[in-house]
Amino acid sequence: MEKRIRLRHESDVRRVYDEGQSWVHSLLVLVARPNNFDFSRVGVTASRRVGNAVARNRAKRLLREAARCLYPQFGVGWDVMLVARARILEVKEPQVEKALASLLKRARLGESEIYNQDATSGPTR
Repeated sequence: MEKRIRLRHESDVRRVYDEGQSWVHSLLVLVARPNNFDFSRVGVTASRRVGNAVARNRAKRLLREAARCLYPQFGVGWDVMLVARARILEVKEPQVEKALASLLKRARLGESEIYNQDATSGPTR
């Protein structure tokens, strides 16, 4: 993913967790909040609960690849954190991509009426 679409600063990540809304799948969690940009930014994370460093790095690679493939479906104006869950290590990349697509559809981040909401209000379900 190119640099400008990555969530890199701790303050931005913290804001997503504190003010965002989350959607859960057995493989990953999607947390999103509106931003004031004309593009969406994405961050990925995997806690120690996922496994050792090798396992966490694989989980993050799977999430980054799925996010790269599905980035156009993220819509415009969102900060999104993708959190790996332990089961992600049991599946291949196409299943992760399918799980992320399912969450994006449930979150409706790409729908324009949600983007046009006030930036302080979260996404609707």
